Amino acid sequence: MSGRERHEMVLNATHSSGAEEWLCPTCGRRFLLQWPPDYKKIVLNPGDETALHTGGKGELTLEVSDPAQAEAANVEDERLQPWLTWMDSVDFERLWTQELIDLD
Repeated sequence: MSGRERHEMVLNATHSSGAEEWLCPTCGRRFLLQWPPDYKKIVLNPGDETALHTGGKGELTLEVSDPAQAEAANVEDERLQPWLTWMDSVDFERLWTQELIDLD
């Protein structure tokens, strides 16, 4: 088990755009989270970057246990961005759903 502090993120606000503002009351970490299909995460205040941050709502719980792993995931997201943009431009989700409906 890691000797790093564990901080609990709480949902602070949900904006009219649908973006959620999450806050760590312990260190002041704050970020905006936009869920798919237009996933985005914007860090407003990094807070204690050495702490393990966890949080959730409903039955969903998220934990970042390795900041290097989280950074690698962000790089992966950047490499996928051209494909995500293309899928949005052709409304890939609708096409996929339509194909499934046609199979019924």
